[in-house]
Amino acid sequence: MNLFYAVPNDIQPSGITIRDQEAVHIVKVLRFQPGDQLHVTDGVGNLYLCEIRDIQKTDVNLSILDKKSEIRSTPFTTLCIGNIKKRDRLEFAAEKATELGVDRLIIFRGDHSQKDKIRKDRIQSTVLSAMKQSVRFFLPDIIFEDSLKKVLEYHKEGDLLLMADETTDSILDNHRSEYPVFMIVGPEGGFSKNERELLKNYNAHRLSLGNKRLRTETAAIIMVDRFKNRQ
Repeated sequence: MNLFYAVPNDIQPSGITIRDQEAVHIVKVLRFQPGDQLHVTDGVGNLYLCEIRDIQKTDVNLSILDKKSEIRSTPFTTLCIGNIKKRDRLEFAAEKATELGVDRLIIFRGDHSQKDKIRKDRIQSTVLSAMKQSVRFFLPDIIFEDSLKKVLEYHKEGDLLLMADETTDSILDNHRSEYPVFMIVGPEGGFSKNERELLKNYNAHRLSLGNKRLRTETAAIIMVDRFKNRQ
């Protein structure tokens, strides 16, 4: 199934408007015509079966034939990743986390991050593409922060707070819970002393993902799979 995305504001009872690159893909790449049917999601759990009503210069207007809604799976999962030096590896982590069903993605500048600049537009595009490719109907929230301290402001009491830590033997494989999971993976250089102290103050569970050191993107993917899809 080809799945397309429309922002919720462009979805009305009378129909849906597809804009920008999504419209270009429909018309120029797939060469859809008025009367053709396609599927659209709003990224908040709804799937629409639509028919192309008309094609404008930059927009495609659709009539809604059917609507189905999906309930967000539990637990609500937040993945926090320290910025990775190589852009393609960060994008890979964002892509795979989206495919696995992460609900919120926070990318932050850690004390040991080797790169400051993040191509936010690239991350957003990657996540959107991954949602459509994996035929998911929830688009993860994407947040960018400049420190771990700012990241932890999103953590709520009752969330299971986990930090990937190669210096511990602690394993939480048997955890089963519907409570939100808040996972943090440091950058390539790991967590600094100050960051470790900060996480300790938040009573973060130090979690081992094996007896070998993993790349940031590998640790991120393993954590999402373990605590999102095995409940």
